[in-house]
Amino acid sequence: MRTFSYIYLAFQSVRVHILRSILAVTGIVIGIAAVLVVVAVAEGARAEISRQINSLGSNLLLVQPGAQLAQGVRQQAGTILSLTTADATAVAREVPNVVVAAPFVGEQKTTISGDRNWSTLVAGVTPVFFEARGWRLAEGQLFNDDQVASAAKIAVIGRPVARELFRGDDPLGRFVRIERSSYLVIGTLAEKGQDFTGRDQDDVMFIPLSSARIFTIGRNQANPDAVHSILVETESAQSMSAAETAIARVLRQRHKIVGRKADDFRIQNLIQVAQTRDRAYRQFTLLVSTLAGISLLVGGIGVMNIMLVSVAERINEIGIRLAFGARPRDIRRQFLLEAVLLCTIGGLLGLVVGYASARVVPSALGWPIEFNDAMALIAITCSSLVGTVFGLLPAERAARLDPAVVLRSA
Repeated sequence: MRTFSYIYLAFQSVRVHILRSILAVTGIVIGIAAVLVVVAVAEGARAEISRQINSLGSNLLLVQPGAQLAQGVRQQAGTILSLTTADATAVAREVPNVVVAAPFVGEQKTTISGDRNWSTLVAGVTPVFFEARGWRLAEGQLFNDDQVASAAKIAVIGRPVARELFRGDDPLGRFVRIERSSYLVIGTLAEKGQDFTGRDQDDVMFIPLSSARIFTIGRNQANPDAVHSILVETESAQSMSAAETAIARVLRQRHKIVGRKADDFRIQNLIQVAQTRDRAYRQFTLLVSTLAGISLLVGGIGVMNIMLVSVAERINEIGIRLAFGARPRDIRRQFLLEAVLLCTIGGLLGLVVGYASARVVPSALGWPIEFNDAMALIAITCSSLVGTVFGLLPAERAARLDPAVVLRSA
């Protein structure tokens, strides 16, 4: 019952000294709002990265040709076409735990249908590439091995290509022209979204690997069987490291690389690349959250200062209460509850401000956000904890006042 009386007194004190209360909770509001925005953006980014990792496919290794040296300067990966379709076949045949080894060639090309055109990635692949990347059909069908062997002029397109070239019409059974070759659209792909580099994975047109070499992308005269990369899927995440070593051994043997001579290829673990980015983002989020937490501590110090001023201003009230039988612990509890109440109000206001800011600012900037109910509970708990910690000193000082001295000084 007495506790309710203290809560009532705390509310009365906040109401009577409204301006002082607003100033006291401002730091808490800013601190809680900042933490909420940072956590919402971080959760959104993590959810986006998780989605991107899932969209890459499972247990994938990307084998790329090596870099060429020009006047002592190493060029970017792929400047020498050292990988071939036969390499992909050898990797699939000789490396244990490899499920799929899919050769890939691709170039940015202008695609045309009627009076519309669209620049997109035209990729020459085999059917196993769709399996490795986990591509799903929205409509139609994928091409098969027979169609690849016969260099059929058929295509499977992503949603942006269908949208830009056909503007709402059904693309199945329509032709898409690339330079002098026309491809019959036999399927459209389900959406995947952006990858971890920010590229739209759906902005693509897949054609058979053989057709790409013969009609569209062309063959390298020095190495007609060359491909731009090989995508390798392993049986499990645990087998990826061993598979990476085995792939390197097979390719070095095939390319006659001996001793300490550098590889003419490189192998990337796509999931590790995305996870590395995720870890870097977590560290950045932790740093920013720490800064936001410091602002919360500064807010708590502000509350403590205001409460110390309050104790000094209300010394007569404290003396009278002590003279009429209030115990020091009652005074301590009263001021401690008042500090907790101030910080809790600040936490609630910070929750509202942070929620609104996280809805408006990141959305305007195109950042993904993610909220969960635990965030609200943590925000209120943190603000109450700050009130408890920083309210102890003013409450203790009020409880230690001597009523005789206080009344004489009054």
